[in-house]
Amino acid sequence: MAYDKLFQYYAHEQFLPTFGNFEDASKLAQYTAARRTVFAEKLLLPIRIFEGADVLEFGPDTGENALVFAQWGATLTLAEPNLHAHGQIRQYFKRFGLNDRITNLRSDDIEAFASDRKYDLIDAEGFIYTVQPTSLWLSTFSRNLKPGGYAVVSYYETRGTFIELVLKAIHSSCKQLTALEPVAAAEKLYRVKWDSIPHTRAFSSWVRDVLENPFVRLRYFLDAADLCRQANDHDFDVHSSWPLYRDLLDIYWHKKALAAEELLRRNISHLKRSPISFLSGQKLYLVGKTEEIETVTALVDSLVAEVDALIDNPFGDRLRPFLLGLQQLRRLMRTANILVDEPKAIDEFDALLESLELIFGAVKTRNVDEISRLTSENPAFIAAWGMPTHFLVLRKRFAPQQAPSS
Repeated sequence: MAYDKLFQYYAHEQFLPTFGNFEDASKLAQYTAARRTVFAEKLLLPIRIFEGADVLEFGPDTGENALVFAQWGATLTLAEPNLHAHGQIRQYFKRFGLNDRITNLRSDDIEAFASDRKYDLIDAEGFIYTVQPTSLWLSTFSRNLKPGGYAVVSYYETRGTFIELVLKAIHSSCKQLTALEPVAAAEKLYRVKWDSIPHTRAFSSWVRDVLENPFVRLRYFLDAADLCRQANDHDFDVHSSWPLYRDLLDIYWHKKALAAEELLRRNISHLKRSPISFLSGQKLYLVGKTEEIETVTALVDSLVAEVDALIDNPFGDRLRPFLLGLQQLRRLMRTANILVDEPKAIDEFDALLESLELIFGAVKTRNVDEISRLTSENPAFIAAWGMPTHFLVLRKRFAPQQAPSS
């Protein structure tokens, strides 16, 4: 079945993707601590910014994040188009004595949202990349934020989502070779990998939200540099991000104020050196010449496109160029100029690429037992998750940027 919007997929499947089942205050406290780490330490947003703030959250799902914002002192407008989630939101807020923090629970999606009210902060996490074109939600944010207000988004970044696409392609091959149902096929492939990390949701929920989700595909993902350009065009500055979109090695006199266009140029220059870091989920920063960076980036983009195509046809004509691309990237990584924290990072990335060669080699021979053995036993594959989810905090300018005079 085709879906126009992500919430329609969730509603049709009748599941709530982020439901954490917070039965008592201890579970909520644990989740709140994790959110504090993200907002205060990684996104450089002091928690006190929420005290008395008017916060608009798009797509809160069952309301776990909204509970945290309410605890921090925010007054909330929640816009959740999946009506199946509304009951759980109300149960949560009643259970934890926070009903007075919700001023409005609406069923609008971003396209339909309209308000006379201006907000201090807008939060839209997880789904935002599926709202296209990107200019649509950037315009909605700009209209509804106060000058100096913040917008917090998390989204799937194109190169960072390589491993997610790999998992979907392998899963697709297993389903075709075994005729297993999606969750059973994923159990066969990824139970060991899943159990190697902490998580707050059920394995079956992850299968439906990632492996089976029709929106976890290349055509929806956002390129970090392009997103920064579009945000700049909508009078937003980058306040912070995770991973970092600003070059922390950049240095200049503290009294010097850089123009928005110059800040954007520096951010994009930094992002151009980060494709392997995003793909691998660790620092593998390209420090060579422009030609070398462009060669590596083009190969990464080709691999992302090839593996996305393999989701639809895992045994098709895109398998051979994908395997060749993995081999080429291994060769390039041995000669490229790369900044790392520890030399073993390059060896670890090489081991990951080798594991993918072995797994997709088994896909080529249609050996499902070997595929399952490798996905369950290869340590490099088990440890690899990439950097699919990026957080970006935008700050609305106090005055629109003036076009340069001719």
